[in-house]
Amino acid sequence: MSDSPTYAGRHRVRAVVAPRRRASSVLPTATAATLILTAGAVSLAQGAAGDPRTPTTNAVSALDLSVEQVVVVRQQEAAEVATTTELAQRRQASALDASAVHGRVEAQQRAARVEARRAALEAKRKAAEKKRKVAQAAARAKAERLSRRWVEAIHTGRLTSDFGPRWGKNHDGLDIGAPEGTPLFAMSKGTVVLSDEVPSFGNKIEIRYWDGTVSWYGHLSRRDVRTGDTVMPGDQVGLVGNTGHSFGAHLHLEIHLTAGDHPVDPAPWLLRKGIAVG
Repeated sequence: MSDSPTYAGRHRVRAVVAPRRRASSVLPTATAATLILTAGAVSLAQGAAGDPRTPTTNAVSALDLSVEQVVVVRQQEAAEVATTTELAQRRQASALDASAVHGRVEAQQRAARVEARRAALEAKRKAAEKKRKVAQAAARAKAERLSRRWVEAIHTGRLTSDFGPRWGKNHDGLDIGAPEGTPLFAMSKGTVVLSDEVPSFGNKIEIRYWDGTVSWYGHLSRRDVRTGDTVMPGDQVGLVGNTGHSFGAHLHLEIHLTAGDHPVDPAPWLLRKGIAVG
């Protein structure tokens, strides 16, 4: 091959043709579509004004194409807006749901705390009530034990006559001599079954005790209880006297194990109760 510029052999130099670009099928963005629409509108305006710089036919073609694309883009934008709105609504609903759940949880927690305080107060009240009842039961038991103790009918005096035969008949009790007006006491818890004046006994008091035993006090100068009264150990019931068939101030004491006139020797009975005789 000759390097001469005048050489024109069989070889032809082919012109290099640039490859054609395929029209893009991708729709323009909203901004691009807007620019295209704006450009088309401007072209239309220039064509209508007789502007020779831009052919009217080309502007119309460009405008027609842009409107179709803008419609699609705007539909896509509307869909995106709807999607965004829906997502925002969902987020708001989710936030409201979370707030509601949080509120319910807080309400449940407050209710649980209130219930716990109420339960604690109730437990404390029940414990105090139980303690009070136990104390009351203990006090009642103690009072009952104390009420069933036995004490002396008279604190001073001397034995002047025993139980047994005397002057041709049986003397049914003990005579304990003491100055007139000396106090006399109930020997245990009991009920006064008689407080009255009886010819042979003068002022007489009968007390039935909790175990069924009945004591008779005779010749009193004064009676301090009435029939039906309840007495406790050591309660004063009267005073030593010299009323009825009596030859001096003294207490005539009889013990009957049951109701009626069934006397027993008071001395052994008193000893079993731990009570000294005269």
